[in-house]
Amino acid sequence: MRNTMTNPMVTLSESTLALDEWVANAIVDVKRTPGQLEARWQLVKLYCLQADWDRAMRQLDTLLKIEPECQRQVDLYRNLILSERLRTAVLVGEREAVTVEGALPEWAAQLVQSNALYANADYAQGEKMRQLALENASALQGQSESLGQFEWLADSDDRLGPVCEFICAGGYRWIPFSSLDSLHVSAPKGLNDLVWAPATARVNGQNWLGYIPARYPVTLDDDQKVKAGLETHWIEQGARFIGAGRKMWLSNVGECSLFEAGAIEANTADEEQSA
Repeated sequence: MRNTMTNPMVTLSESTLALDEWVANAIVDVKRTPGQLEARWQLVKLYCLQADWDRAMRQLDTLLKIEPECQRQVDLYRNLILSERLRTAVLVGEREAVTVEGALPEWAAQLVQSNALYANADYAQGEKMRQLALENASALQGQSESLGQFEWLADSDDRLGPVCEFICAGGYRWIPFSSLDSLHVSAPKGLNDLVWAPATARVNGQNWLGYIPARYPVTLDDDQKVKAGLETHWIEQGARFIGAGRKMWLSNVGECSLFEAGAIEANTADEEQSA
């Protein structure tokens, strides 16, 4: 397995400062030099790590007033934050999920219905709908750098299971794992990568450049290690488990985090027949 302990993770895990102190120091820097873009961008990234979306948005508005030429980068962060809010609504069944092209299969709609039932504390019916979705979902057979050959791959969070979350083309998307030809996730290089991991998904021969949420939804009250994606906290709801913090993937041969998976390649038809 490749070394996944990259700089931002090491920095946060070894820091003697709490994340709140990082934010407080960044605010001091911004107040000291209000026109300095780098300090304000650092504050935006820390607010995103905190899941303090409203404050991050306000800083983006200020950045655009100070430097209109940063419109493109501001638009990117706005889209990522809006996608995060849409994601929250989809995961409780308040909004329909969409994919990168065409329509999602019926089982994905059943999974959305399951999430809505669970969100309304109807665990029994929610679980029935979730099991129906799992029965109807197709599996991705393939290989990854850390897992080797696998017969199926899924998100460890039961709200998602056979679905790979993806942000591209202006919004939050669901891509069935079974639709993937390949998936490449970049190792984190900065704080923002711990929130949204840059990734390339190949679906039906077409490459999609975007981001995968690197952690399950967190709140302002969550532990620093959860916010930074260093740990996953699992919450039991009826017969299912949902996560906060580090995103994990599960297969028939083991479990790994998003950043540990490495390059994922689907088996070709010939490889599946010979397996």
